[in-house]
Amino acid sequence: METITCNLAVELARRDHVVGVTCLQSEDGPLAQKLRDAAIETTLVSCPGVRSNFLPDPLLKSHFARRSPDVVHTHNGVWNKAAVAARAAKVPAVVNTLHGFALGEPRYYDGLRWWASRYTDHIAAVSEPLRHHLIASTKVPPAKIRVLPNGIDTVRFAPGTAAGSLRRRLGISGTAPLVGCIARLDPVKNHSGLITAFARVSTLCPDAHLAIIGDGPLRRDLENQARVTGLGDIIHFIGEIADTSALYRDLDVFALSSLCEGTSVSILEALASGTPVVATNVGGNCALLDSGRCGLLVPSGDTHALAEAIASILLNAALGERLAADGRAWTTENFSLEAMVGKYERLYHDLVR
Repeated sequence: METITCNLAVELARRDHVVGVTCLQSEDGPLAQKLRDAAIETTLVSCPGVRSNFLPDPLLKSHFARRSPDVVHTHNGVWNKAAVAARAAKVPAVVNTLHGFALGEPRYYDGLRWWASRYTDHIAAVSEPLRHHLIASTKVPPAKIRVLPNGIDTVRFAPGTAAGSLRRRLGISGTAPLVGCIARLDPVKNHSGLITAFARVSTLCPDAHLAIIGDGPLRRDLENQARVTGLGDIIHFIGEIADTSALYRDLDVFALSSLCEGTSVSILEALASGTPVVATNVGGNCALLDSGRCGLLVPSGDTHALAEAIASILLNAALGERLAADGRAWTTENFSLEAMVGKYERLYHDLVR
């Protein structure tokens, strides 16, 4: 979500729109420098507490009134607070993008989303399942929602000669099969299931290694699981890497074992890079992989099926090459950053008019 927000802001600025990013918790995350490099103003407006979900926060309202934007575009968790404050500040148009849901979130969250929708002109859901949920469970009028998938830079993420930097970092040979996952270490991504699956992968492909790239609250638990499983030498925890564009080309398979997803940016980046993908059939993953034509889909929670799918690509070069070619073509045609930004740009113009 943060990556998409940052990329959207940068591309809109390149198209001569005046863009600012307002943060409610911190303005100095890992993507802040990219915004600064693009001369995009980032502002922290602290907005704690529950009350501002229902009544406009004075500081946030004043901030919007002072900036006087044509559009306030909110994302996920800040939706309520930003939409309520923007309306109070008489902002002409309010847009929200719903990127996904928190794992095990309370039922009242749908009530909060319904409340926020009353202050919002249009909602972009990044996948069809999210749109369906907004209609069926949140009771948002269908005319107020459209599916607008995430997009990625298909020039930066593109097939090419593997740089080998990841393999050198891991100290493995250029011929050892390398599976990778790039995702935050959060329960919703289910890295634990991927580690369990990799135990079977290692019996089918004894030389295979798994690189887990990302950080989060579960890192220590996952590292311990890998050690206890006896896979500590072949499962590598890399931590967070700011620029992942070269990493995908080092991978033989990209694997994502999420329990739920909106539109996974990591899957799109892997597809665009020409890396074969295995993913759980949840949320928007089926659409991203064109119902299995551009990647292998497995049932969520089925670690045996996940292992078999990963091994099938590692053991069948022709299958991997076909998936890589189809995935690249599919992504550049349907999920480019340029296409996504153009759709949002048209939405803003339509609402302001």
